Amino acid sequence: MTTPYILNISSEPHRLELKLLSPLSNGRNELHWQRDLGELQRESNISLAEFYNDDEFVVATTTGRIHKGSIQGDLTLVTTLPVMGIHGGKGWLDKTKQEFWYAATAKIDDEQGDRLYGWNLKNWQLIAQVQLPEYLDIQQLHRRRDGSFLFYQKCSGKLHKRTQGFWVINPVTGEANHHLLDSLPAAGMYQTRNMLALCPKRDIALLPFFDTLPYQENKGDLQLGFQLQLVDLNSFNTLWIKTVRWFGNDTEQILDDEVRQTLQDYYADEELDDDDDVEDALEEWVETLKGIRFSDQEDACWLCWADGTLRKLYFSHRQQDYQLTAMSPLVMPTQESEESGQPNPLNQVAFNQCDYHLQVLNHHQLAVINCDIKIVDIAEVKPSDNELAQQTVTYQKAKQAEVEMNDAFRMSYTRDGINVIEIDYLALPECVLEGLQEMRQRTACLEDHVKGIRLEWLIEDQDGSQRSEADFCAMAIKLSGAANMMEQIIENFCAYPYASKLISGENKAALSDMVLSLAAHNIRYLPLVNRYLNIIDVAQFGRFHTQHTLPLIEQLYGQSLRHKFKYHNFIKNLPTDLPIIQPINK
Repeated sequence: MTTPYILNISSEPHRLELKLLSPLSNGRNELHWQRDLGELQRESNISLAEFYNDDEFVVATTTGRIHKGSIQGDLTLVTTLPVMGIHGGKGWLDKTKQEFWYAATAKIDDEQGDRLYGWNLKNWQLIAQVQLPEYLDIQQLHRRRDGSFLFYQKCSGKLHKRTQGFWVINPVTGEANHHLLDSLPAAGMYQTRNMLALCPKRDIALLPFFDTLPYQENKGDLQLGFQLQLVDLNSFNTLWIKTVRWFGNDTEQILDDEVRQTLQDYYADEELDDDDDVEDALEEWVETLKGIRFSDQEDACWLCWADGTLRKLYFSHRQQDYQLTAMSPLVMPTQESEESGQPNPLNQVAFNQCDYHLQVLNHHQLAVINCDIKIVDIAEVKPSDNELAQQTVTYQKAKQAEVEMNDAFRMSYTRDGINVIEIDYLALPECVLEGLQEMRQRTACLEDHVKGIRLEWLIEDQDGSQRSEADFCAMAIKLSGAANMMEQIIENFCAYPYASKLISGENKAALSDMVLSLAAHNIRYLPLVNRYLNIIDVAQFGRFHTQHTLPLIEQLYGQSLRHKFKYHNFIKNLPTDLPIIQPINK
């Protein structure tokens, strides 16, 4: 399946945006639409955003929100899972079987546990809910070609008693089996995704091997060997163990002499005073490796080290158990080439959370992604018989691709579409009231102040301080006369013929925050809230009010006998199509 579209996740101030882009011949991207992903603020909050056919895609957050969407701009929340834990849940898209799976630590019926959920993508029906073994590394979710799910698990302990292995989960029967690897895991707290590469296409895993420490002398320089092992994810046998880089004096910038000496003493079984020093040394040892990436185009993979050095490994075919047949020289991207005017190749790369440290773009280019993006020229990288050989290559610094958008989009998605209210000082009550008065005047003639379909406010003063509509209303509502002006602003809005189309955020109708402030301020404004909710498009933009406005009103007025009649009238007059999202609770 190929699609001309790109799903891009970008962090904007105070929010996260999902964008549908398509690459242009001039190296830019054309924006087709963008959607606000709610209260999420970091790219790492997204577990998965990917197409599962030519028209439809799934977006899963680490907080348990599962969305389905289409290239037409639809973005629908399918469900919200009660996810717990620091790192949240992990999604897995199986395009072949047309299934979506999500693993998470969740609390259901007052019990906390690890669970695996599965959906049929044709109708988004829940097809499985499997109880997982305890203390799994949820983020290491992987599916084998036979349909079973694998989770890598490392058990900490004393240096020689550490273990690692894989849990195999049958999603149909729920059966779970643990397969222990015959090797020690890395020690310390490290990013597992940097040192463990799982290949769904081949059912193999590549990871460091720490049971032994090879060493050699080269011209008086004692060098330590970093080893990798390739594991068959069906039999869990180790297919090979190989030293893939030697660390000597020339690598002191990423592995200093003291660490090297501690490693030598530990592996020589010499008695050491402090196990913590050994753990620290082993942790620094594993962190010299920064990324492993299997190639989709050939039986090969790329390694990236902390000093920027690269190496390509070449494998035999499946029939020969993917034996290591050759290695490239140590590839040094040290010469920055001039700007070539070529389109940014990362335009073609869809969102893949934060594990795309290495991205094979084609046979000629490799993207190395850290704080910057280097597009490395790998056209001349070939196998070498000399494992100490080095090869210098050129690279280009890649820039964020520019986005082209029409005037309507510019009004909808950039600062050009914001109604800016300028006042003297936000700290002075009289200035705050002047800001509200200006908002009232503009809403009295909305046709002159609406920007596309956007009615979003930003209040700023002479000192450069700024307040969003939500913050400004929360501050202003306490002032005498402010609520009456807000009431008039909402009435002006409701009288506007195209009010139902106006937004202040991708998932929020215009003036939603002001309505929330009025609802909380006094029960007498509930009829106005009713009128507002019956005017806006609640099917598309009502979620904010079902999450915030209605629960607040119920909390303030729903339990009071004094407010019983007004509250029941409010409930009776609510629009019938307010969206209610039911979480899974089985």
